[in-house]
Amino acid sequence: MHAAVYAVRRDAGAIVHTHSPRATALACAGRGIPAFHYMIALAGGDIRCMPYATFGTAELAVTAVQGLAERRATLLGNHGVLAIGSSLKEAQAVALEVENLATEYLAMLAAGLDPVLLSDEELQRVIDRFTDYGRLAR
Repeated sequence: MHAAVYAVRRDAGAIVHTHSPRATALACAGRGIPAFHYMIALAGGDIRCMPYATFGTAELAVTAVQGLAERRATLLGNHGVLAIGSSLKEAQAVALEVENLATEYLAMLAAGLDPVLLSDEELQRVIDRFTDYGRLAR
């Protein structure tokens, strides 16, 4: 799975794969994470949940690559989380934020609330802002 991702994602300097509890709970329910909070921009947009495939198989590798298309994180059905970044630190930050978002999303679902989703335009605006967020102006 990791080799397949590295083969197609030249921007992936590192991959973090977790079975973090809340994101994995969503993966086991076959449910992705919609764009309800601006921090989802770290993943590149809504976080897809891909169909189940047996661990260690070519099918799982294909599924993981598809889930990461135009994204930096995906949920692997009945399995866990896959996150990528240009460095290990960055991939870990994405994976941690996926778990954070999963916690918030599950809290809303448990309370019977429907999340208010960001528009595609706003999500793109946030993604664009993250490209240089926190850097000093020159």
